[in-house]
Amino acid sequence: MSDNQLAFIFPAFTSDYADHPGRNMPGFDEQFSILLIQAAGLVDPELAYFSFTGNSTVKDELTTQYLTYIYSCAASSVLRHSGFAPIMDAGYSMGIYACLFDAGSVSFETGLEMITIAYHSLVASMNNRLFGMGTLIGPDGRDIQQLIDQFCLRIQITNQNAVHSFVVSGYRDDLHKLMEMAMEEGALHTRTLGVSVPYHAGYLDEGAMNFNRKVSHLHIDAPATPIISLIDQVMLSTPQLVRREITRNLHNPLNWLGTMQLMLGLGVTQFIECGPSKGLARNARFIGGNFRFDTLNSIQ
Repeated sequence: MSDNQLAFIFPAFTSDYADHPGRNMPGFDEQFSILLIQAAGLVDPELAYFSFTGNSTVKDELTTQYLTYIYSCAASSVLRHSGFAPIMDAGYSMGIYACLFDAGSVSFETGLEMITIAYHSLVASMNNRLFGMGTLIGPDGRDIQQLIDQFCLRIQITNQNAVHSFVVSGYRDDLHKLMEMAMEEGALHTRTLGVSVPYHAGYLDEGAMNFNRKVSHLHIDAPATPIISLIDQVMLSTPQLVRREITRNLHNPLNWLGTMQLMLGLGVTQFIECGPSKGLARNARFIGGNFRFDTLNSIQ
């Protein structure tokens, strides 16, 4: 266990479990199984049949969201039991639910309920329109926005991961056009993400408001571990701020780069990505500062 000032980071939903970075963590498989069975009884009986062998990729979006949440909750629970004590938490995109669970703001059951309500509220508001999300590496934000404006694309920049790494959300056809034009303009890499919901974009305003109404009865406590907002980098210290954040998180752009820079400025020297992905750890190579960023299979 490290003496570094530690932050837990909870990644967005992923459908790929091939690497399974928690496989070598003592106690992980047992804790994951306990939470998996619990979730199966609450939201989807089919979850009880999930296995890392033969099911490394999950194609149904809502099932993907449940599994990533369960995985992340199991990981942070095992880490805390092993003596790791973060001084703050952050939930990247839809990782906010596992972040709230880890910080003691919501119960495991409430996190599952929030995921379910959010997904159905957002999908219902899309009215069968085809959306998507993608990443662009190389251009800066002004270059991307210039392409969006020049060709009247129904796309919004919804996150900045690093100085030259961005996430965009919007209509699927326009998303493909943006990716093609960005490559023609010299982008180093573009990739469409395997989601049909344009998270963190204004296209979801109606769905976010529906979500806000439907979760008003759910119990939320003040976080026991400080949580950083990815939207405006404020501390979510009260139930009211958390409740506001979970709605804003659905339809407002994020700034992961700014969030990382703030945490570094507050003294964090080690980050652990508490989930099945390694994407945030890879992205950290492009963020300046004196820190280490671990995944579940590289913790020291």
